[in-house]
Amino acid sequence: MAIFINKTAKQPELGFGQKNYNKAVRFINPDGSVNIKRTGLRGLKNLDIYHWLTTISFVKLILVILAGYTVTNLLFAFIYYMIGANHFGGLETTSEGNKFMSLFFFSAQTLTTVGYGHVFPQGFAASAASAIESLLGLLGFALATGILYGRFSRPQADLLYSKNALIAPYQDITGLMFRITNKVQYELIETEANVTISYNNSETNKREFAQLKLEINRINFLALSWTIVHPIDDESPIKGWSVEEFMKRDAEIMILVKAINDTFSQTVYSRYSFKANEIVEKAKFKPLKQEADKNGRVVISVTDIHKYEVLN
Repeated sequence: MAIFINKTAKQPELGFGQKNYNKAVRFINPDGSVNIKRTGLRGLKNLDIYHWLTTISFVKLILVILAGYTVTNLLFAFIYYMIGANHFGGLETTSEGNKFMSLFFFSAQTLTTVGYGHVFPQGFAASAASAIESLLGLLGFALATGILYGRFSRPQADLLYSKNALIAPYQDITGLMFRITNKVQYELIETEANVTISYNNSETNKREFAQLKLEINRINFLALSWTIVHPIDDESPIKGWSVEEFMKRDAEIMILVKAINDTFSQTVYSRYSFKANEIVEKAKFKPLKQEADKNGRVVISVTDIHKYEVLN
């Protein structure tokens, strides 16, 4: 299926459908994830735990691990408590609360297989429960190690996008432009950009997708920053649009950047989008300050890509 994107060309839609939504939608979140929620499957089929654990923030992952560790120890401490404190040697406390806490720390020793201290299991029930917990501990820490390795070893394009896209003077016309830069120290080479606009067409009652022609769509090195510009000429699908027009059409500027991660020698991708409230008219970006340090390296502040000035 193809749809018209300008006066002379056709462009296939990107997989988001052509429905003209009654409510404002955003297809790509600011973090680059696709803003689609899939339902219809039952139970655990709706869950992708590995993907969720490898994509959530590092702080959330640590909290999940700590919560799982604590809940598991509380569960087995309760099991041991129900088996009976008399089935554990070295448990000399008389208070019920102290007994439970001693069994909790006994569970932590069993789960991590570090070896028993002064408390140890006696009898079949206590030994069987501790053996099961030891097995779960080995499997659980193996899974946690795999998830951490997957997060740190996955090549990625860690790009920083300017907070706003600007409609700024460009040569003798205007242009839609935004800036990107590499946030980390590894290099991205053969970087390519693809920019598409999605908007509601009130005449056809469909959502249309138009490819935005770029001034430059590929650079060899993303060493400093890159201002990506779409010239708003006579062939541009957004010629004459104001921010109000972007809002009226529920437009979204969707960006796909592809590059080669020089460290892993693998192709990586980055996604981002701008909505109408993130577009500023009659403004231009401020030049990035570039200075050489005492070792001869060029130093820039990556957060400067957000800075712009409004034109009179």
